[in-house]
Amino acid sequence: MRPERVPPSVLCAVALACLASPVCVGAGQSAQRPRIKDLMGICGHYHFDGPTYAPVAARVRNYHSINWDLDVAQPYEDPPYPFALNRVNWQKLYGGWQESGFEINASLMMGQFKPDDWRTPEQSAYGYGKAFARFFGPSGKALVGTAELGNEPSDYSDEQYGRIARALARGLKEGDLRIRVATAAFTPGPTVPYARSIACYEDWLDAIDVLTVHTYAMTGKWPNRVRTHPEDPECAYLGPVQGALAWRDENAPGKEVWVTEFGWDAHRAEGAPLEEGTPIHERPSAIGRVQQAQYLARSYLLFAGMGVDRAYVYFYQDDGPQEGLHNASGLISKGLEQPAFHALASLKGNLGDYRFSRVLTADPQGVYVYLFAADDAGVCVVLWSPTRNGDERACVLDLGAAGLRDFALTRAAELALDEGPEATVAAAMDGGRLKVQATGTPRLLFFEPSGGQ
Repeated sequence: MRPERVPPSVLCAVALACLASPVCVGAGQSAQRPRIKDLMGICGHYHFDGPTYAPVAARVRNYHSINWDLDVAQPYEDPPYPFALNRVNWQKLYGGWQESGFEINASLMMGQFKPDDWRTPEQSAYGYGKAFARFFGPSGKALVGTAELGNEPSDYSDEQYGRIARALARGLKEGDLRIRVATAAFTPGPTVPYARSIACYEDWLDAIDVLTVHTYAMTGKWPNRVRTHPEDPECAYLGPVQGALAWRDENAPGKEVWVTEFGWDAHRAEGAPLEEGTPIHERPSAIGRVQQAQYLARSYLLFAGMGVDRAYVYFYQDDGPQEGLHNASGLISKGLEQPAFHALASLKGNLGDYRFSRVLTADPQGVYVYLFAADDAGVCVVLWSPTRNGDERACVLDLGAAGLRDFALTRAAELALDEGPEATVAAAMDGGRLKVQATGTPRLLFFEPSGGQ
C-alpha cells in the first residue's frame, strides 16, 4: 500500500509570477545542466549488486580502501592486479557493475593507515596511483572513470595529507591522463574533522578535475543533534554545497562539483515521537522511512537547481535500525526495498531525461516549484512542500507567468513510494491558472507544446 499522507496542517496559496521567463527548451542554462539520471549516484561497497540498483542510479561510488591493494608499511611493489591482496578479482567485480550500466567512481581511502604507517609516503602514493590508473583507467581496462584522493582522511595533518594526495594525483595522471581525479571531501575554509581544507590542493589544483563535498541535514549540537529536512534554514545542509560552488566559480571555473555523500538515517518507526535529550546515535527516532524517501528525492532536485554536477546518496543498504550513526541509511534494509528506493526509481524513471531549467519559486513558508526541460520540447514542473512532516499546501501556477501559456498539461503524478505506479494528482485549470496541492513527496506536472508556439 502507498503510505498515508500527513493530514494537511498548513495551506498556503502561491501564485507563480514575475520569477519566470518564457521557456527556452534545449538551450541556455537548461542544456548546460546534467540530466537528472546523470546527476543521480549511489554509494556502494563490495556487496553492491548492479542489477538490483540500476533502477535508482547510473553512477556508483565505491569505498576502495588502499589497503586492499597495498601494504604501505613495506617497500613499494605494484599491486597484483587484476587481484586485490585478498585475491578479490577487481576486473570481475567492477566489470559486473559496468554490465549493469554503472559508471564507477573509486574513493581511494587511506584512513585504514595512520600517517606513521607509510614507509615511503610519496613514493608509495605515486606508485600506487600510477598502477591504479594504468589498470583501472579509461585507457586501461576502462573500469573506473574517477578516483578520489581519499574519503574523509581525518587522521592526517594538512601537511601529511597534502604530500600523499599530491603524489597520488601525480601518479594517477601519469598512469592515465584520461582518468578524472577528485578531492577528498573538502571545505573552502580550514580543515575540519570530516573535510580537508582547499588549501591542501591550491598549489597543484591543475591536477584536480572534481571538487567533492559531504553534507548531512542536522540541527542542534552534539549530543542533541536532530536530523531534519533538506530545506530547513536552521541546518547547515545546503550551505556547504553552495560554499563549494561559490569557491569553484571564483577560483576554479570549469571544475565539476560533486556531493559524494548525503543521506538520512531512518531509525524511527512511522509516527513514533522524537526522543529528546538522547544522543543521536542511540535514538530509535531519527526520521521515518517515508521522510527519508521524501528528503532524498527533494535533495536531488535542490542539488540540480544549485548546479551540482553529480550527487551520491549514502547508502545502498543496511541491516536494520541498529544503534549507531548512519546505520539505517540504506535504500534497501534487511533485503527489503524501502520507500526511498521506490522514490528514487520513480524520480529517475520519470524525470531522468530532463535538465533543471529554473526556479519558479522557493518559499520555505509556502512551496518550492522548479521547472525542468527535456532535450526535446517537453517540460516538467516539480513542486513540493518544504517541511519536515510533508504538510499539505495549496499551489496556484500562473501558466503565462511561468512561460507555459502555449503548453498543455499531459500528466500529473506523485513520485511512487512503493512498488505500485505513480499516483495521479488532481490538477484543476481555472482560466490560465493551474491549481494543485503540494505535499512532502514531489509532484510532477508534465507539459507539451499545444501548437501555439
